[in-house]
Amino acid sequence: ANQWPARPLADWYRTLVIPSAATLMVLLVISWNLKHDGAMAPLPYLPLLNPLDLTTGFVLMLGAGVLRQLSDLAVPHTGLRQLRLAGLVGAYIWFNLILLRSASHYLDIDYRLADLAASQVVQAMLSLVWSASALVLMRMAARLVMRRSWWTGAAMLGVVVLKLFVIDLDNSGSMARVVSFVGVGLLLLLVGYFAPYPKSAQRTPPAAPA
Repeated sequence: ANQWPARPLADWYRTLVIPSAATLMVLLVISWNLKHDGAMAPLPYLPLLNPLDLTTGFVLMLGAGVLRQLSDLAVPHTGLRQLRLAGLVGAYIWFNLILLRSASHYLDIDYRLADLAASQVVQAMLSLVWSASALVLMRMAARLVMRRSWWTGAAMLGVVVLKLFVIDLDNSGSMARVVSFVGVGLLLLLVGYFAPYPKSAQRTPPAAPA
């Protein structure tokens, strides 16, 4: 608003100070998410309502506001589209970390990659969540004729199928393995029915001259 304390350097604040501070906060949040399990002793752990997830959510909102502010400026900024895409990917990674932290607390597993990866329940949960995410993405891409997004969802499904046979298949005889295979199979059927490959939009033929 060109008021104190930004005046008379409002553009400098918009283009340098605030984006730099937001970048620093994003880096801090990434470090915290990788190192901490979100515990808030002596209070019980609650997904999204612990200090770590609340801080991460506010930082993502701040990042979205900074990108919107930069896009509204008269001077075009290169790379804003890539930053938005990175923000969406980061939000999805955060969602997966919330699932892993919840599994760590409720299944009594240490919040370490090796211990979480060794859990059959965690592997089944990730397979189902990734398949459901791919279904949602491919469904949206089919409706909006976004072929690149559809192929991104298809790639996610390919990763899930490869994971099923490389990792989940080793959990022979476990209920988690059965749930994982059956759930992913059903989601694949839903993809074929609800999210087929998007065809090019039909063009309306020009009206005949009167």
